[in-house]
Amino acid sequence: MTGIPSQYYLLGNALRNAEQNHRVVSQNIANVNTPGYQTRELSFEDYMKRVKSGESNQGFIDEIPTTLVEGLVERVDGNNVDFDQQVANLKKNALLFQSWSQLLAAKMSTMRKAMTG
Repeated sequence: MTGIPSQYYLLGNALRNAEQNHRVVSQNIANVNTPGYQTRELSFEDYMKRVKSGESNQGFIDEIPTTLVEGLVERVDGNNVDFDQQVANLKKNALLFQSWSQLLAAKMSTMRKAMTG
């Protein structure tokens, strides 16, 4: 135990998850015209379950596997990336990242005030 409250680990992991999700969605967008490419996703719920189960390296999950999204319409070239949906996912993820970072900053500010008086 490092003495850092678990809320900081959870918020840190939430930020890391949002960062990794941003990479996955960006990869989907980058491959929108790649024949045969299949849309991938990262599950925040699965990620947080792994964090809570203690399956982590000093409180952080190093690598999160992605899964293929099923049930999407494929184009003739075998690609199933929906550009508009991925852009919406990117915006949603950016809002989540912003929310997590503001919450973490507020917690740090509270701790700083408690230490400095």
